[in-house]
Amino acid sequence: MLVQEVSRYNNLITIIRQTLTQLELGIQGLELISPELEKMMSQFNENRVPDQWAFAYFSTKPLSNWKEDLSNRYNFFKEWVASGTPNAFWISAFTFPTGFTTSLLQRFSRKKDSPPIDRLEFDFIVQTRKLAEVMEGPKDGAYIWGLYLEGGKWDEEKGILCEPEVMELYVAMPVIHFKPISKRSKPPASVYECPCYYYPIRKGTVERDSFMMKIDLKMISDMTLAQSKQAFWIKRGTALLMSIGT
Repeated sequence: MLVQEVSRYNNLITIIRQTLTQLELGIQGLELISPELEKMMSQFNENRVPDQWAFAYFSTKPLSNWKEDLSNRYNFFKEWVASGTPNAFWISAFTFPTGFTTSLLQRFSRKKDSPPIDRLEFDFIVQTRKLAEVMEGPKDGAYIWGLYLEGGKWDEEKGILCEPEVMELYVAMPVIHFKPISKRSKPPASVYECPCYYYPIRKGTVERDSFMMKIDLKMISDMTLAQSKQAFWIKRGTALLMSIGT
């Protein structure tokens, strides 16, 4: 998984260098400026990510923020290669996050007396610790960070999903433990099966879906309140995002 992700980012950086070199030569009059390079120049002026660079992963960020985001993603994997497996994983850095989560289940299924992968699922345990306080990884699964809630908020004191503040569009989620367990005979009570998307455009594209997975988030257990029912959060459009537009 690590090798594949590093390869994708290295490929992207190679293309960025090649296209920028071609553009520089074209501006100097040493090379013909193609229609693709003309479009790139136009996208630069509009602070948009050039089409030639947008193939690696979904993003709605303007070019200035995208550049910083790419640098952070690359540094995450660079640190992983240099220093070993991190204590917690930045899920948004993966170009194919479901490949990573599947690898967690595969690793657990190889353990002695563990069920096969098709009989496993995740238990999602939201942590009370901050990211900086996670000093080692879990025995099974992985700690995940980098998710944002849209249409909702996490009450860290009560450990439940709640309504966001007024004008609060996106709220950062705490660290979540993706813990592999045997599939349950019935879904847990008082949880919202929260859809998780790669970026704010939920429909994705024809070639690649934006939807990644469902993550169970605890709701208030008082059945007299609307917030205790999944329908309440569905109507709110509550979802988790791996990346936002800024």
